[in-house]
Amino acid sequence: MNLYELFKDTASRYPEKTAVVEGNRSVSYRDLDAVISVLAKDLEKLGAAPGQMIGLCFANSIAYIALTYALWKIDAAVVPVDVDFTEDEIRQVCDRMQLAAMISHKGESGWVEARCPFIDTPYYFRSMDVYSGLESDIHIAFVRFTSGTTGERKGVVLSHERIAERISAVNRALNITPDDNILWILPMSHHFVSTIVLFLASGAALVLAGGIWSKSILKTVNSGHVTLLYASPFHYSLLAADQSGLMMPEVRLAISTAIGLPGHIHERFSGRFGLPLAQAYGIIEIGVVCINTENPGGKPGSVGRVLPDYRVSVENAQAYSGPEGMECGELFFSGPGFFDGYFYPRIDEKSALINGWFETGDIGGRDKEGFLFLYGRKNHVINTAGMKIFPQEIEAHLNRHPSVKESCVYGRKHDRFGQTVAAMVVLNSTAEETDEETLRRFCSRSFTAYKVPSQIFFTDHIEKTATGKIIRPGEQEG
Repeated sequence: MNLYELFKDTASRYPEKTAVVEGNRSVSYRDLDAVISVLAKDLEKLGAAPGQMIGLCFANSIAYIALTYALWKIDAAVVPVDVDFTEDEIRQVCDRMQLAAMISHKGESGWVEARCPFIDTPYYFRSMDVYSGLESDIHIAFVRFTSGTTGERKGVVLSHERIAERISAVNRALNITPDDNILWILPMSHHFVSTIVLFLASGAALVLAGGIWSKSILKTVNSGHVTLLYASPFHYSLLAADQSGLMMPEVRLAISTAIGLPGHIHERFSGRFGLPLAQAYGIIEIGVVCINTENPGGKPGSVGRVLPDYRVSVENAQAYSGPEGMECGELFFSGPGFFDGYFYPRIDEKSALINGWFETGDIGGRDKEGFLFLYGRKNHVINTAGMKIFPQEIEAHLNRHPSVKESCVYGRKHDRFGQTVAAMVVLNSTAEETDEETLRRFCSRSFTAYKVPSQIFFTDHIEKTATGKIIRPGEQEG
């Protein structure tokens, strides 16, 4: 199968229905299919061919979607490249992925300028002249570098068949229909195959956000009759702080993804709009395996039960202590739509999995009702005198202090205890004067002594990955 054919089938069933809205421009499914079809022929004339790995460095737009499906239509594999990458990072992707060509939203010397038909959006094409095709038994659709905070990035390989499996699995929770209008604000280079492919296969309309600030989002939500939000905690924090009085009366579901949802953001958003946030848990290797659509208000810290098509195993529980009645340990998943392997370094699916199970590297807990809660990354757990501490638990509490904008908790090496807890804190611009001892006392009211940060450093910025995950400092002498 081919994902373009999946889209074409939907276009044949809902030809007049709006597929994508971008500002004042919208395209129907029939029109978008026409753009894709002509664009595919144009790309072939430029040198794109079946089996090639082609980089796509493009901003969120109708054109991004059309270019992706056009490449799939000619059976090329799409390698998304972040628009914020530096020249060195882009060159690294080109070399490691052996790209046959690159498509970009901005022109450089030696690039061929062309335009997306009908929507008249320019794009730039460059053949690398170093590689013509990929020898593989896998029908590759998509290869994306992971955005992990440690180690080298790895190209995650996904075939057309696996992507089709995962969107079928996730829609058992989302129930996307042609009646849905979905606000899209996340970067398409990081979120596409478990979401946009599903939305367009279901006949829904994508409404592209014109900006990231709350007023712009709310205007788009209301003018676009949005029924579903799919955004990150950052966007929900902006909405929670909005004072315009605008509401979102047609929204049936608000999903938080990309990183863990801090409790204070959930509380503030729900209080502002009367709508609980449904936290999702997904990894590029395995897709979205949990979404708390069942009880987001009753269990706001949970990513929900595992979706019906998947299984979870909580391993090494003896090494981790969790709340009473909670099974806590390292999370492993199995199910359909898992990745086909890593491209760089080359590792096939069988070697990447452990007897069919994927090791996430996350520590989580499962309550008696089967709801999962995330506590942090295995390699981020702080070990203090034999006690294991989850940084996210302390961060969530620090972030509740009225003077704190955000925080990063990590372990510092210690000769006697192994590690001690340290924190970096960014204060609100309007915060009253707050010192280290004030925040330590704030923590000591809720935590036992060994969990209270022994050192708190104030900073103007906390480093993050492109998807918003905190990059924690390496172990430092303390």
